[in-house]
Formats: sequence, C-alpha cells, structure tokens
Amino acid sequence: MKRVLVWILILAAFVGSLWVGWTLRAKNSLSIDLDLIWIRIPNVELWWVLLVAMALGAALTLAVLGFAWLRKSLLLKRARSRVRKLEKEVHELRSLPLVGSEPGGEDLDSIEPIASAESLPSDLQKKG
Repeated sequence: MKRVLVWILILAAFVGSLWVGWTLRAKNSLSIDLDLIWIRIPNVELWWVLLVAMALGAALTLAVLGFAWLRKSLLLKRARSRVRKLEKEVHELRSLPLVGSEPGGEDLDSIEPIASAESLPSDLQKKG
C-alpha cells in the first residue's frame, strides 16, 4: 500500500511539472533580445530564458548544499572513528586487572607510597 502511494505521488509530481512547464511556455512565448554583458543573443523566447535561469539557480544551490553535505559527512565520519577508537581504549582499560586484586598479584603493603608523610601539609599528616 505504501509503495502504491509513493508511485502515485511521483506520478502526480511529474504531471504537475509538465503542467507548470506547459503553462510557463504558453504564457511567456514572447521573443526577446537577450543582451548580456559581452554577448547579445537575438530572438530568444522568454520561457527559454526563464527555464535556463531557474536551472542555473537550482544547479548552484545544489552545488553549495552538496559541498556542505560533503563536509558534514566527512566530519561525522571522523567523529565516529574517534568515538570508536576511544570506546576501544575504554574497553581495554576496563579489562586491565587492578593492582592487588588477584590472589597472586602484588600486595598493597609492598607498594611504595607516592608521597612521604613529611612532604604532606601539616593538616594532612597523621597525628598520633
């Protein structure tokens, strides 16, 4: 059912574009002399000039949006690969054994302290 609806919409868009094009040609059949900056083109129908102008505008818009989409997709690809790399690193870090957690591992008493008691501030030193 959904596929039939899509085909109906595509057919309606095609028939609508044909109708718009036919109307554009019928209402703008006047011949004009197109005077560009360096070129002069005599006896060009107005509907043809309008059609070319719309096509060039659509192509320029498509190019600008295409480059923006390409940039976005490249940045997204780079971010996804970075996330994958960081998730792999987190998984590797989580799978490392903790010091002293295994029965045959190091004993916590054999680990040297990072700072001696004399190097700590006086309010953090053990009193006793």
